[in-house]
Amino acid sequence: MRKRFLSLAMIFVLPFAVAACGNYNIADENAPPQNVEEDPFAGAQEDGDLGFLSHGEANPARADDQSVLPYEYNGGEFVLDYQFSSEGKLDSIGFLLFLDGKPQAYKVNDTGAEYEYLHCFRTSEKHEEKFSFVFTPDTGKKGDTLNMTVVSVTRPDFQPDMKETSSYGWYHQSFERVLKLHFNEDAPESDSIYGESITAFRDVNISEEKVTSSFIENELVKAGWNGVTMDTLDNSVYWTLVYDGEVVYDNINLTGKDTLTVRYTLCGTPGVKYGISFFLNHKPISFDGAVSYDVTLSKGNVWIIEATIDTAKLDGFNTFYATAVAADGNSVTSKTGSILLYKED
Repeated sequence: MRKRFLSLAMIFVLPFAVAACGNYNIADENAPPQNVEEDPFAGAQEDGDLGFLSHGEANPARADDQSVLPYEYNGGEFVLDYQFSSEGKLDSIGFLLFLDGKPQAYKVNDTGAEYEYLHCFRTSEKHEEKFSFVFTPDTGKKGDTLNMTVVSVTRPDFQPDMKETSSYGWYHQSFERVLKLHFNEDAPESDSIYGESITAFRDVNISEEKVTSSFIENELVKAGWNGVTMDTLDNSVYWTLVYDGEVVYDNINLTGKDTLTVRYTLCGTPGVKYGISFFLNHKPISFDGAVSYDVTLSKGNVWIIEATIDTAKLDGFNTFYATAVAADGNSVTSKTGSILLYKED
C-alpha cells in the first residue's frame, strides 16, 4: 500500500510539487498562520508525529514487473477491493473517489447501500480495514482507460464549532492513490443520480487568460507559491483560491451576506488535464448539472473559475473546499484547505 506519515508540522494543503508516492514528512516552511491554541491536534505537540496512514488496492492483478494492471470494467456495477491501515491520533478516515477527474459516488461493500461521495471509517490507535468501493461509472466508453483516483481525507467528520475551535487545524489532510480502469463496455447511460450533490452556486464563469508578471508576483505569492517565474512556471502546477478577493485559512461568517464569490485559478505544466470540483460538506456543488469542470493547462496561460455562492441556500455550519484531480498522466491531486462557512444564530 502507498504510505504517508502525518507529521505535526503538516500544512493545511498538500502542494502539487509533493511527489505522488513514497513516504514523507511535511514541513511547515510555507504554512499559513494558525491559532495553535485552537488547533485540534495541539495535544500532539509533545508526541511528535500525529500518526501514520497508508491506503491502496487489495490483491490487484500485476504485470511481470509487479506494477498494477488496469482494472477491467465489463458493465453494471464495478467493485474495487481496497484497504487501509492507520496508527495514532487520526480518529477517522474518509475516502473520495474520482473517475477521469470527476467525483464519483459509491457504496461500501453492500450493493444495496446508498450511494455517497464520501464514506467515513472510524479508526482506533492502531487500525486495519479492508472494504470494497461499489459504483456504477458515470463516464467512460468502450476502449477507454481512465484514471480512477482514491483520495483520503483525515478526520472528515470534524467541523469547528466557533466556540472551542474556529479552524480545521491539522484535520482534513489528503493524499491520493491513482489506478486505471479499462472499459470493455460503455458506462450505462442513465438519468439516475447516483449521489446527492449541492445546488449552492448562483453562477459559474470559466475563462483562460495569459499569465502576467503581476499574477505571479501578487496572486501566486499571496497563495504561498514563492520563487515562481515566467521561466519556471512550466515546471509544476500551481493553484490559488480566494473568497471575495481575500485569502482565508479558517472560517467565513456569512451572517448578513447574500453572496460569497470564490475565485480558483490553476496554471503550470502544459498539457495536463484536470477536473476541478467544489465541495460542501463532502458533497460536490453542482451547477447546470455539472459537478466538475474540465481544464487542460496550456503554456503561459491560467484557468480562472469564479463561482458565486447563494448564501440563502446555506444554513448553519458548512465545510467548503476545492479539488483538482488529474484526469490523465501522473500529475498530483490537490485538495485545498477546508474552510468553515457559517451563520450566527
